[in-house]
Amino acid sequence: MRRILGGLVLLAGMFAAIASVAAQNYPTHPITLVVPFPAGSTTDLVGRILADRLGDALGQRVVIDNRGGAGGVVGSEGVMRAEPDGYTLLMGTIGTHSINPYVYPKIAYDPIQDFTPIIQFGTAPNVLVVHPSLPVKTVKDLIDYVRELPGKTNYASSGNGTSNHLSGAMFVSREGLVASHVPYRGGAQAITDLLRGEVQFMFYHYLPLLPHIAEGKLRAIAITSANRISALPDVPTMGQAGVKDFEVSAWFAVYGPAKMPPALVEKLNTTIAGIMKSEATRKSLTDQGIDPVFGTPQDLLALTRSEMLRWQKAVEQAGAKLSQ
Repeated sequence: MRRILGGLVLLAGMFAAIASVAAQNYPTHPITLVVPFPAGSTTDLVGRILADRLGDALGQRVVIDNRGGAGGVVGSEGVMRAEPDGYTLLMGTIGTHSINPYVYPKIAYDPIQDFTPIIQFGTAPNVLVVHPSLPVKTVKDLIDYVRELPGKTNYASSGNGTSNHLSGAMFVSREGLVASHVPYRGGAQAITDLLRGEVQFMFYHYLPLLPHIAEGKLRAIAITSANRISALPDVPTMGQAGVKDFEVSAWFAVYGPAKMPPALVEKLNTTIAGIMKSEATRKSLTDQGIDPVFGTPQDLLALTRSEMLRWQKAVEQAGAKLSQ
């Protein structure tokens, strides 16, 4: 028995040593970073910033693979099925890893069991905007407007299960309003239809909206962060606008398939954390409206768990679960 146990310990040590050497040599060929949303989306912009700098740091190209569909489900499922060798990574979001499991009834992955958390990468609040043709200048005005026209007002989102979808659904549910959700395949398409007046309001990441707000083509009436932001100093928070306990910040994080070797996870975490400490990277992110953050894989695991609990309740309260 001692010999068997000793042999097992020796084998475990050998496997650990092999994994350590593999991590030291990693990567030996290009890495694919799957962005589960269309090109031009906020997640895509964040992913490209990471890909450029991670490629430089590791000495290998990091190739963006846009696999949009079903609010990030399609791309996430693809990464779930990949080999856990560090050559296929996912730019995960609040949608893919905390909201989707409760919105999509037939989702094939578990955000905890089917992925390896590597590092959180940034956060960003949403802004509530309306088409300027609406007689609406405040959140109260919007509530009154929608209430007076039950079933005749539409709100857009960049897709089912996204934080902007849930922001709209929670808003409508909490205020007892009757308004229709119109999901798009990405934020750019949703913004285009909002500018045309084909939908009336939308919660979305503020940066792509800033030029339209500045030109008066859209009107910003509230921000979903805890505090006002410097880019829109005159726009109140939802709390200041009279809607309490309404804080929604989208977040972005890097995940790999389940069962990635710990040494490899540590190398990726350390490398990306080093990138995040660079002033150039931080400026690139803040220029895109992203607040840079980073931490350990355990921090990301804890965030994923807590956000799943939070959004499970939010989806149930808002009635946002899809029927199929």
